[in-house]
Amino acid sequence: MNKITIIGLGPGGKEHLTLAAYEKLKKHNNIYLRTGRHPIIPYLKDEGITFKTFDYIYEDDNHDKFEEVYDHIVEKILEESRKGEVLYAVPGNPLVAESTVQLILEKCKQEGIETEIYPAMSFIDAVFTVLKIDPVEGFQLLDGLQLDRQKPDPNTNNLITQVYNELVASEVKLQLMHYYDDEQEICVVRAAGVPDIQKIVKIPLFELDRIGWIDYLTTVFVPKVENSEKKYYNMNNLAEIMERLRSKGGCPWDVEQTHQSLKPYLIEESNEVIEAIDMESDDALEEELGDLLLQVVFHSQIAKERGAFRLEDVVNRLCHKLIFRHPHVFGDKVANTEADVAKIWAEQKSKEKKLKHP
Repeated sequence: MNKITIIGLGPGGKEHLTLAAYEKLKKHNNIYLRTGRHPIIPYLKDEGITFKTFDYIYEDDNHDKFEEVYDHIVEKILEESRKGEVLYAVPGNPLVAESTVQLILEKCKQEGIETEIYPAMSFIDAVFTVLKIDPVEGFQLLDGLQLDRQKPDPNTNNLITQVYNELVASEVKLQLMHYYDDEQEICVVRAAGVPDIQKIVKIPLFELDRIGWIDYLTTVFVPKVENSEKKYYNMNNLAEIMERLRSKGGCPWDVEQTHQSLKPYLIEESNEVIEAIDMESDDALEEELGDLLLQVVFHSQIAKERGAFRLEDVVNRLCHKLIFRHPHVFGDKVANTEADVAKIWAEQKSKEKKLKHP
C-alpha cells in the first residue's frame, strides 16, 4: 500500500509524545525524521526506535535556500511512499509551521497517495504555556527569515520562529527596530516545556543577538504595545485615533466637521503636497502626504458614522481597481511598452464601465 504516516513529535519532552504516535513509531520499520536535532531523539533511541534523518540535506552546500531543502525532503518521502509505507516525523505539530508537511499533503492529493496524520502539542502551545499567556488575547506567528515580507504588528502579540542562530537574531533585531523602541522588552524562549534545557529571559530588544545561547529551539515573543508607548503606528491606529477624535468626549472641532466643511482642507493639503514635490524635500513630502492622508481618513470616518462606507471599503475598492486595471501584472495579459499598457488600461476601463452600468 502506498501510504505516508505523518507524526508530530511535540516540542521536545518525551511527555509531549502522544501514545498513538509512540505506538506507531514502535511498530513502523521505515521511519524518516525531518531532523535529528530534537530533544526527544535520545528517548527514541533508548526505546529501540530506528530511523533516518534529513540533516544531511540541510548540511548540503548545494542547497542555498530552505525551499530547496524542503523540496528535496518531500521528493524523498514521496519516493519511499511509492515503494510502500513510510512514516515521516517532524518536531511539534505537523500542521503548525511545517512547510514539508504541507508540500507532502499537496503532492499526495495530486498523486492519490494515502496520508494519515498524528498531531501533537506544537511549540506554540509550549511557549504560551511557559509564558502563562492566553493566545485568545491575539497573536501573530512570524517566520524570522521572512520579516521583510511578514510585517510585525505592535498592536498584537508577535511570536517569531526560525531564530536559530546569532546571525538570524541580529537580522530579526534590526527588522523589529523599525517597529519597536530599542528598549522594548521582549521574551526569548529556548526549548519551551523541555525539562533541564528550557530557558526564558526577558531582555530589551537591542540585546537579542547578545545572549549567547540561541539555537534551533529558540522562539522570540514580542508583546503587544499600548498606543501611548508605540514607536510605530499603522493605518489601523490612524483609523482608531480619528474615530476617537470624532467620538463623544473627543475634539469639539473634529466632531463638528462634515464632508462640505472639509472641502477647502482637501484642496489645501493637495497643493501643499505639490509644493513639497517642487521643493524636492523628502521630509516635507512625507509630512504633507500624511496631512493629505488625514483627509481621506477624516472623510471615511464621517461616512462610516452615516453608515455609508468605511476606510476599509475605500482601500478594498482601490485594491480591486488596481488589480483589475493591471491584468498584465496580476493576470495573463502581456504589456512590453507604455503603448501596450495604455491600450490595456483603456480596455479595462471600458469593461469597468459596462460592469457598473450594464
